[in-house]
Amino acid sequence: MKSILLILGVLFSVSIFANSIFSFDGMPEKNYGADIYSAGMGDCGAADLFRVNANFSNPSIATSTNKVMFSTGGELGYFWYTNSNNNFRDDGLVLPYFSIAVPIQNHRFGFSFNSISSGNLQTEGTISFQDSINYTLTNTIKSNLFKTSILYAHKNNFANLGISIDYYLGHRTRSWQLDFEDDGFTDAKYEHEKIFKNVGFTAGISKRAKNFAYGLSYSSQVKLGGDEYFKFDHYPEVDTLYLDPHSFVAPAEISNSFTFKFSKHFKTSVDFNYELWDNTDLSSENTYRVGCGFAFEPSRSENKWYRRIPLRFGGYYRELPFKINDKIILEKAVTFGLTIPLKFSDKKIDIAVKYLTRGNIEKHDVEDNALTFSFGITGFDIFGKRVRKTAPREIPKASK
Repeated sequence: MKSILLILGVLFSVSIFANSIFSFDGMPEKNYGADIYSAGMGDCGAADLFRVNANFSNPSIATSTNKVMFSTGGELGYFWYTNSNNNFRDDGLVLPYFSIAVPIQNHRFGFSFNSISSGNLQTEGTISFQDSINYTLTNTIKSNLFKTSILYAHKNNFANLGISIDYYLGHRTRSWQLDFEDDGFTDAKYEHEKIFKNVGFTAGISKRAKNFAYGLSYSSQVKLGGDEYFKFDHYPEVDTLYLDPHSFVAPAEISNSFTFKFSKHFKTSVDFNYELWDNTDLSSENTYRVGCGFAFEPSRSENKWYRRIPLRFGGYYRELPFKINDKIILEKAVTFGLTIPLKFSDKKIDIAVKYLTRGNIEKHDVEDNALTFSFGITGFDIFGKRVRKTAPREIPKASK
């Protein structure tokens, strides 16, 4: 129990940073709810009912577990940013999700926390003014959107049904800081912050039939609004503004996924996500993402330890919801993953590696490349103690 509380504390205390040079134009980093297992399989598997699946973007998938399940993960890596003048590298860290599911007969109750979208970057440069005044300008953007969900799923022979109430919370903060070399000039710092929050819902259905599993889900559009602030390092320090009825729109999303197990040890998954941006302020066109992955699931009875390691690979193709130079921005990635089985069969560690490229230097004057490593843990019956299989009995004394 102490380890769970520690993980949750770290999860809420670590922020996402350093993830795209496109961050000043929007939130390019998108998380579709995949657990670390799926992350190594092309970010696919939202309908993979052939395993205990911690991807609750489709709430009906919570029916895949028959024990109390907890899952979380972390992602870290290197990001290379390129523009028309130079290129630089930065490091990044994100704790993308955690989820828990509790089974009660054919009912499943769950809770999940996900990072949905983000766009974070910091740039710094020295500027000369009138050939005698030099100052350093630091320009920072921090944009993050999170989703907390309370879900219910019902398992039956016809189809698995699920629904979740989703609470969105996020912010978008721009800051500018001027640091003059000459002490005769006053340094300055300004910050513009928008707060996002509101409630939506997600409904999903899934079905497993022999070697085929299918899932379909719909997330509602949510207009996120809240306070808007200008902050200064001088009086009045903070001005509260109410310029718009909403600061950001989380678009409606339709997700379609299937998994096919074409042999005892091999399966493939395909996911398709369609986001309805056409009636939002950010974009007049809808966007999509399609991914495909393959997995090898060996028997745990293999003699050699390396033959018992599950392996995965895949990739995806995604269109971003905003443009640069009036041109579409595409994101492409390839992934690889494996699972480390632990001593107990109900616990495991998943590992995923992803190489990503976003945008094109010739079309957009900017480009992203990233290499990330993800680590996830999944455990079952985390609140219970191991069952004692021997009943207490009286040991007879030896006769004299």
